[in-house]
Amino acid sequence: MNGQQLCTVIDIDFKHEIVRMKNYTDRIPLRAFGVVENPSWADFEEFLKERCLPASRAGLKGILREMDVPFYDPLLIIEKTNGRMAGDNQWVQVIHNTAA
Repeated sequence: MNGQQLCTVIDIDFKHEIVRMKNYTDRIPLRAFGVVENPSWADFEEFLKERCLPASRAGLKGILREMDVPFYDPLLIIEKTNGRMAGDNQWVQVIHNTAA
């Protein structure tokens, strides 16, 4: 999301490490994977890392404790912060679909 604008929907199959996505904007900087049309699992992992605090952040353990996140995991962090970063309007909404 960029503000209230839907930019990209990412569908993740965690079991098989498959990433599917659909862009809803032509503005490349607002797309989750930029110009990449068929993102890999590594692309997805990098996207998550880019939307949360770095693992090398000073005082990380205390920050994670405040967030009630048991260990450094970008997806868990994004679930708590919505992937909000200072300096931009982009954010991530995580929706779990447990239907098989």
